[in-house]
Amino acid sequence: MATLLEERPKAAHEKTTLPTPSAVVALFAFSSKLDRDNMQLFARTHSDEVHAAAIAADGRQVLELLHGGLRPQVLVLDALLTKPSVTEVLQEIGTMHLDPEPAVLVLVPVPEETAARRALGLFSQYRIMLRPYGMKNLFDEIYRMGSDEDEHRLYRLRRCCDDVLEMFGASMTLSGYRYAERMLLYALYADRPLRIGVLQQYVASEEGIEIGTVVSALNRLSAGMAKRGTEAYKTLCRRSGRPEDKPLSNGQLIKGMLEEVQKGLD
Repeated sequence: MATLLEERPKAAHEKTTLPTPSAVVALFAFSSKLDRDNMQLFARTHSDEVHAAAIAADGRQVLELLHGGLRPQVLVLDALLTKPSVTEVLQEIGTMHLDPEPAVLVLVPVPEETAARRALGLFSQYRIMLRPYGMKNLFDEIYRMGSDEDEHRLYRLRRCCDDVLEMFGASMTLSGYRYAERMLLYALYADRPLRIGVLQQYVASEEGIEIGTVVSALNRLSAGMAKRGTEAYKTLCRRSGRPEDKPLSNGQLIKGMLEEVQKGLD
């Protein structure tokens, strides 16, 4: 289990490295314009994780894109797709012998009606997600289907770090948010306990900035979290022997959040 030491580093050692992830390329197809518009908006802010290469309106467009050379890692199809139907699209894709062959995720209505229950049987060989679904859950599944084991582990850890940062009241608009996330990831990937100074130096080197810039950004992040005063932050203050309305030190903050991330992974 990753741990954090707050003392200053006494000697240099080999730097912990993180995997370099790449976005999963996906082709989406929705019969509903509202679904297409929502996907377009969500994809713009999550392109580092899932790249929406195209968002088709019907089966014909899907086939044209694939015949035209588009090779998505994941194909996301609305079960209600028409012109042609999703089953016809999948049948033709099967004759195309695509290389590489995309993973297929079919979005199916909740099987309350006979037709929907039949659809579950038709798509049993593919990955299925029931409607209604959350966009975050959809992208999580797409990334899982299109990434390798190392990339997916980093993706999952980032999600856990972001959940904890949100729980503690961290503002995503501050540079300290990214620095804190990276420090947590370095601590999680390390094969030995790391000191707060080492984590700050890792981030400074990664960003090409002075370590003092990282320290100042984390101080501002902690001050904002103290002002927001979430229960998680106040609880950590009490555990650290600090007043609930006063900022935690960088070491106290990162150590407390790292413990919460590890709880979420257990």
